Amino acid sequence: MNEGERFLDKCLTTTVGLQPWPHQIINDTLSQEAFAQLKDSCFKTTLTKTTELHHIFPDQYRDWGIDFYDETVDICTNLLRNIKELVGVYPASRSYKNLGVNAHISITPPLPYKFHVHQEGLEKIWSSVTYITPEKNIGTKMYAKQTEESFVSEAPWIPNSTFIFCGQEGQTWHSYESDQQCNRITLNLFIQKTRKNKCFMEFADLGGPTKSIILRDKPRGSNL
Repeated sequence: MNEGERFLDKCLTTTVGLQPWPHQIINDTLSQEAFAQLKDSCFKTTLTKTTELHHIFPDQYRDWGIDFYDETVDICTNLLRNIKELVGVYPASRSYKNLGVNAHISITPPLPYKFHVHQEGLEKIWSSVTYITPEKNIGTKMYAKQTEESFVSEAPWIPNSTFIFCGQEGQTWHSYESDQQCNRITLNLFIQKTRKNKCFMEFADLGGPTKSIILRDKPRGSNL
């Protein structure tokens, strides 16, 4: 089983929790070898001094020494080929005619950085975040309303675990932050409405026939 098949299988077989809203928490998302490779190659991102959120897209991986391009392609391909099944495990999800995957490594600044309580962008129908490094931090906090006082639970920060949900307007309130003196590094994947320069890969609508996947972000210098 390759990494894309493993990721997909985990998404389809992990129980959906319902409080405060439907979500999944996946353990051991990637194989031990693949996760070690990803974590080790993200070393440069942990040293970057920043006070702002940064996204490293697949075509920029080489610039950062991140050796995870082929695995990202494999995972995203499996996601796009199984959109119906992925959203089908949830009681409700958004739908758009043209869909793609936004993939990036996210660098969240150290303490006291906080990303406020928010709902998921309306263009996204399925969201996942895989926690990479450090060993300890804050995962994703879930709320019943758009207030910190309505906090219900937290998807715990466990390296190689993944938090997944299908965004619903006025319901899927969440936030994230860092409580460590180092950067918080994650792998973020979103199945979303196709937008110019926003999707790593693009595909067809949910009900359409099988069509070719279009790879938008190629590594610099690549002949792919």
